[in-house]
Amino acid sequence: MRGRLRFLSVLIAAHTGIASAQGAAISGAPVPPPPGAGAMRPSATELHPPGVKDLRLSGTGSGFFIGQNRVLTNFHVAGSCTALTVGNNREGRETDATLVAGDAAVDLAVLSTIGAGETPALFNSDAALESGAHLAVVGYPAFGRPVLDAQLEQASVMDSDATGDGRFYSFIGAVRGGNSGGPVLDEKGAVVGVVTAKINTPAMFRRTGIVIKDIGFAIPNSAIFDFLRRNSVAFEQGQQRATLAPAQILQETHGFVRQIGCWK
Repeated sequence: MRGRLRFLSVLIAAHTGIASAQGAAISGAPVPPPPGAGAMRPSATELHPPGVKDLRLSGTGSGFFIGQNRVLTNFHVAGSCTALTVGNNREGRETDATLVAGDAAVDLAVLSTIGAGETPALFNSDAALESGAHLAVVGYPAFGRPVLDAQLEQASVMDSDATGDGRFYSFIGAVRGGNSGGPVLDEKGAVVGVVTAKINTPAMFRRTGIVIKDIGFAIPNSAIFDFLRRNSVAFEQGQQRATLAPAQILQETHGFVRQIGCWK
């Protein structure tokens, strides 16, 4: 298993092909989600806040509360939007949000919004991630149209040393449009990264002749902590506790993972 992980990591490092995991514009006939993918977003205009009046939903991503009224996401999700919204993971109602800190180089952004008593995510303070370690990716994959509630995808760490790039690490797990900005969590539900991209399968095939899919890329906690500290944004680090089942992790993340809407 470790040999396979290292082979894939070296191959990706030599022929890096990544693609944004931000949701595309909502247009055309919606594609129904597979069973269990969650309810679809309602289209009722009363669910949208005043800040997006006369604007169009250009794309969606994911994000998560890291403190009172503060949401962490990717810069490529939020950096070019005329207006931003944060969902509530329930009936689809949204609140206005504003960009308060952003860095395109590390692909991170912090939004300010009015929270509703969310419990902030806890970050794992241990920087080490062993190859093959179990992870969970939680966010809002867009199945033609954005889903209403957060979804969990199980994943595992690839050989992080082989990429030779401290800006991100790679993991095995499905990443879809709309997952950008969502947290990557360890088996105890603590954040160990932020989803930033997925493997560009067609580009990798053109370069290598090998079909490689279900590979994602995450920004490590070290880069996240540096970004938050440079921008004086508070965050919480978690304590050790028992390992959680995927369903338990998903239930906990419903308290802080949210969908980000980009309006133009």
